[in-house]
Amino acid sequence: MRGTQAQARMEAGLAAPRRARPGEVHPIRWWVRRRVWLPPVLAALAGACLGILFVEYPSPMARVLRGVAWQATAAEARNMLSTVLGITLTSLSIVLSLSMLVVQNAAGQYSPRLLRLFLHSAGIRVVIPMFVATSVFCLVAAQEFGFVSGTGRAPRPALGLAMLLLVACEGALVFQVLHTLQIMRVEKLVRWIRRETLRVARTQERFRRWDADMPAVVPARPEGAWPLRAPANGFIVAVDERALLAAATARGLVVHVSHAIGEPVIQGAEVGWVEATGHASPASRAASEALLTRAILLDRWRDEDADVALGVRQLVDVAIKALSPGINDPYTAVEVVDQLTFLLCELSRLHLGPRVLEDEAGSARVFLHALALRDYLELATDQILRYGASEPAVVLRLLRMAGAVGQRARSAEDRRAARETLHRLLAEAERAQAGAPWLEPLRRHAETLERARAGGWLPPLPAHAF
Repeated sequence: MRGTQAQARMEAGLAAPRRARPGEVHPIRWWVRRRVWLPPVLAALAGACLGILFVEYPSPMARVLRGVAWQATAAEARNMLSTVLGITLTSLSIVLSLSMLVVQNAAGQYSPRLLRLFLHSAGIRVVIPMFVATSVFCLVAAQEFGFVSGTGRAPRPALGLAMLLLVACEGALVFQVLHTLQIMRVEKLVRWIRRETLRVARTQERFRRWDADMPAVVPARPEGAWPLRAPANGFIVAVDERALLAAATARGLVVHVSHAIGEPVIQGAEVGWVEATGHASPASRAASEALLTRAILLDRWRDEDADVALGVRQLVDVAIKALSPGINDPYTAVEVVDQLTFLLCELSRLHLGPRVLEDEAGSARVFLHALALRDYLELATDQILRYGASEPAVVLRLLRMAGAVGQRARSAEDRRAARETLHRLLAEAERAQAGAPWLEPLRRHAETLERARAGGWLPPLPAHAF
């Protein structure tokens, strides 16, 4: 039955047009998203084209901008465009100054890894290209007006467009200032990270609808398997599971990728192994390995598109930076733990852990390693507990996180992982706070959470946890 359904899905995928199927890596979209310089360059080209078009062909453009095509001579048009250019450049300097100030503050106070949020924000992708397009338009249009003969006044649609672009730039300036002020709030920043991480997790959940309906148990490595080696140094940022499945099916292979997305790999190191169902020559092995490694996408740094652990790591970085002696801001750590609690409770309802992909005959062909809920719990609690075990407010929130996740987890394994995390948190807090007067309330709170894990209500937090 499973083989028939898989075959039907495969035939439907082959018959349909090649579109954005879940789980497929799109190299062009991936390349465009990571080129921060691309939007300003495209905006500059658009501004230059508009500058030439609105000056060289004024009559058609005057009909388009009917009512705002100003009457002016060529010299007056040049002067006005120069004024608009000066205002635009001044506003752009304000935008850049504010952006650099926020980036420097976030990197120093919270974590330098938060820079990725600003690189993909509207300030980089929309606001700055808007100013670049307006500036280039004014420069090109002023230069083109130098070739316009005659001293008579005539409709100048370029001036009307310059005014419209100037209004758009000032609106973008106001948006950027308000957006920057919001980002400077730590509550807004950590919630932003949590929301983006949850979006990535839900995207990965949609990819799993193509997985096999079987336990993701990785079999032992057989004797005849050969290693799958990394072609370069870098981080695993994505796996083209469709390409892996197609190559494994066509060549009669079983592919095991033992490294998860986000892990660093060294050139020539093993990232998995390949098992052939029949005899494979050395040349066939080399060709198969080259085909398979192309489906494992590496980059110079971790990327957020498929790396859920990166978002968890960034939240943890903010918490441990706040707990450092130089900053000593435990309430920021509490805010982070709250967001981690919201995130992990959502993750507990998703399908996590290793993945298995079948061919059309129902045979397991691709095994992919992925983090389970236990791994995310350890990542979210280990370092925060190490630096905040002596702070009762932080420990209470960590205990509450373990209790809430255990209450909402779907599988017995996840509930057991949450219970073990709860006991580990309490044991570490008892070692760090031996003899402290607030240790007994921590024990009582943990016992109440343990009882609530079976289906009761979570207990309210003590007053000193707020």
